[in-house]
Amino acid sequence: MTSISNKDYQAYPAVSSHWLIDLLVSPAHCYRRHLDPARVIKSSSDALRLGSLVHCLALTPRQFEREFRVLADRRTKAGQAEWAWTVAQGWTPIKPGELDKARAIAAALKAHKPANRLLIFGKKERTIIQPRPVGLLPLKARLDVHCEAKRLIVELKTTRDLGVIRASMERYRYPLSAAFYRDMVHGQATVFVFVQTTPPHDIEIMDFPHSKLEEGRDQWKTALRRFDDCWRRNDWPEAEPAPEVDDDPLMLPIPLFQRAGPRFDLSVGELAL
Repeated sequence: MTSISNKDYQAYPAVSSHWLIDLLVSPAHCYRRHLDPARVIKSSSDALRLGSLVHCLALTPRQFEREFRVLADRRTKAGQAEWAWTVAQGWTPIKPGELDKARAIAAALKAHKPANRLLIFGKKERTIIQPRPVGLLPLKARLDVHCEAKRLIVELKTTRDLGVIRASMERYRYPLSAAFYRDMVHGQATVFVFVQTTPPHDIEIMDFPHSKLEEGRDQWKTALRRFDDCWRRNDWPEAEPAPEVDDDPLMLPIPLFQRAGPRFDLSVGELAL
């Protein structure tokens, strides 16, 4: 049992729900984003950085000084150099305005009694690694909140607009993620807490019904079978050509390609923070 940072978790070679969601776009897309040794690791966007900061302040505030550094100026050469040095040291640099905004969002979550009750109890940022048969990558999940006694997983999400959440559930594969998290710890339920990043930081709690979780389970298991097949054959094809009646330019036929997938020597088990 070992502690692990979010950065190390992201780099750990195991299949997450995000890998499977990308696999459903195409195996090639999944390979390029997570397995290609030549892939470029992009820096976090402003939205992702804010989301990580809100998570830290709301769930693990004592980790703030270990993970973040507030930098006032990035416009000068000296400021750019300090920013680059901070990143190289493993911290996430943030602007004062970002910290103020994240603090306001965290305060809104604390003031919202139903959300606060969901977020205050249980193990925070719990990392689980699940072993699988020899030759296959393990599975991994990082749970925002895991209430073992209630067999409940709580996921905290930031969004610019609460109004689009339900319309974008399928697009962002929330049922797949919810079912994957639940199944990783043999839980009974997964609840998402959404908070709007713009004032007044409204909050919505989404409890996935059993039918949606079963739908999500079918999705992630189907995706995992496809991933394992690609992994065994070292073949990561692009999306299949769309039917002629579908003129969606994102689904035009692209030649298949084959690349050797990396192999890893892994330890498995629970990695508790």
